[in-house]
Amino acid sequence: MTDSLLQEIKRLRAEIERHNVLYFELANPSISDYEYDQLVRRLQELEAQLGEEQRAASPAQKVGSDLRTGADTIPHRLRMYSLDNVYSAAELEAWTAKLQSELGFLPPLCAELKIDGFSINLYFEKGTLQYATTRGDGITGEVVTANVCRLETLPHQIAFQSPIEIRGEIYIPVADFLQINEQRQANEEKIFANPRNAAAGSIKLKNPELIKSRHLAAILYSVGYYEELPVETQSGLLDWLGGLGFPISRQHRICASYRDVQEFCDLWEGQRYSLPYEIDGVVVKVDDLALQKSLGYTAKSPKWAVAYKFKPEEKETRLLEVQYQVGRTGAVTPVAILEPVYISGTTVSRATLHNEDEIKRLGLHLGDTIRLVKSGEIIPKIIEVLAAKRKPGALPAGFPAVCPSCGSALEKDEEGAIRYCSNTQCPAQIQRRIEHFASRDAMDIAGLGESLVSRLLETRLIQGIADIYTLDFDRLAELDRFGKKSAANLRQAIEDSRERNFDRVLFALGIRFVGSITARNLAEYFGNIDALIQADADVLAQVKEVGSKIAKAIQAYFRVQANVELIERLRSLGVNFTYRQEQKSAALAGRTFLVTGTLPGYSRQEAEQLIQSHGGKIVSGVSAALDYLVLGEKPGSKLDKARKIPSINIIALEELLALIGEDR
Repeated sequence: MTDSLLQEIKRLRAEIERHNVLYFELANPSISDYEYDQLVRRLQELEAQLGEEQRAASPAQKVGSDLRTGADTIPHRLRMYSLDNVYSAAELEAWTAKLQSELGFLPPLCAELKIDGFSINLYFEKGTLQYATTRGDGITGEVVTANVCRLETLPHQIAFQSPIEIRGEIYIPVADFLQINEQRQANEEKIFANPRNAAAGSIKLKNPELIKSRHLAAILYSVGYYEELPVETQSGLLDWLGGLGFPISRQHRICASYRDVQEFCDLWEGQRYSLPYEIDGVVVKVDDLALQKSLGYTAKSPKWAVAYKFKPEEKETRLLEVQYQVGRTGAVTPVAILEPVYISGTTVSRATLHNEDEIKRLGLHLGDTIRLVKSGEIIPKIIEVLAAKRKPGALPAGFPAVCPSCGSALEKDEEGAIRYCSNTQCPAQIQRRIEHFASRDAMDIAGLGESLVSRLLETRLIQGIADIYTLDFDRLAELDRFGKKSAANLRQAIEDSRERNFDRVLFALGIRFVGSITARNLAEYFGNIDALIQADADVLAQVKEVGSKIAKAIQAYFRVQANVELIERLRSLGVNFTYRQEQKSAALAGRTFLVTGTLPGYSRQEAEQLIQSHGGKIVSGVSAALDYLVLGEKPGSKLDKARKIPSINIIALEELLALIGEDR
């Protein structure tokens, strides 16, 4: 082998190792699965010329690792392998042909959807969950038991006594993922690239409230270690896991030929966007479990299974212009306005460009033809500019030196990636800050949305946040298409907002990096705004989930005199800046509750808050540790699980209210 080929192997190994860290450890990949697999394939082709000992240390022979330094770990009882991938019908046909050649016949194959999530391993003994671990490095997994126990759809006890490892994927439903990103964008936090990355980052979090807000779910589909099984096939295993109470995918098919397999793959490649969760392909397995065992494994993958990966859909379209949005903290974000194009299930006309560096990296010019994908099949992303199709004289897409809203000079942040408008009276910032202040998770002023805020500013009925509480409702009622009833409803919503608890008010102020959960932690720790204003960096750092970055942002906010004046004015107008520990009684102390279904007159959050205000504890799933299941309409699978555990009391809303001495 020549020196140049050895250097190429060294380069590819280093690049793959870097991408492994980004994907598995940091949940922040910089390339697609397809691009990653092409790197691995190229490395395998070159390494075929090496001896076995030289290949053993290659990343192409290893399962990627998600283990973090210092994390609590447990060895898997049976190794967790990764699947080989194929990306074309020809490759899939070649895999089935090889299987048939080795066996002398083609066995029944089970084709099932490949969930684009984060691998999980659950170990049960005597019917009780003992621990949950990530894939880790395939040999050892990181312990995430406490977080997995918060997934409402996963049972903690099952009607199977023998030791067993049950495996599957943790994921975030698409609708919840979009809502999470929308909230993060509103808070000017970095958005997640795709649901898989969000799930991978979430399952290792230490904040239980934050984990709950991520809406993690799971689908189980295989087993690792076991001593005995009551089924003999993969398809039977899926049905059995479903019968034990595990969430499974019902979309699987037994295939007798390659043609059957390809039909299933083609069907779901076309229907993938109809599902509530992300899939990135189809997994094809030998259905017979005994035959799986006899076929065995390579150093990295099972010989009896393969993943047929869907290629990300790419489309060409044209860049019409670049617009610049000003957020509530002054961050200026470029957005590409595109000639509308249908891709991955939706019509796309906009794509975020993140920052000035991204525009330079792409070399964007106005009118350029660009290649677009949806990152994780969700978020539109420009991956390439087709410079050969550029028209002569096209102007580069630059970045403004001044704010597009107020004309003030833009300043770069400490890291140099984002430009900010430093004018706190910038109209765009004022609009966004008022919208945030009135939003549901903040002061929850129903009716005060983007359109009305814009009209109020245009008519100078308000000029800032505090003016909400001195609004002239007679003049408001005279606005076109508004009226007295709408004005009265808004007036009541504004009055109600004065009594919001301090954590909601703190979140509403819009301090950089202070989301709703961080605001709750700060409010509980300090109790009131005055103590928070006086806190130094060391004291702030003692608060849960508050690091140096957030502490600096909090201190910077209170150093601005206009912000302190806003707080004082709001306080004088009756807005609450003291945290109320909402504990009405200890009637439910020491007892655990779970709410399922729709309760008349209460949202689930309101019902849980009611229980907690009387000392009760909310748990995440049905298990022997649950005392009461509060039953609403359309309760779902939790009711069936609860009926199997005699110690659980199943009660209606009226019985809950009776326990705390309240009338409906």
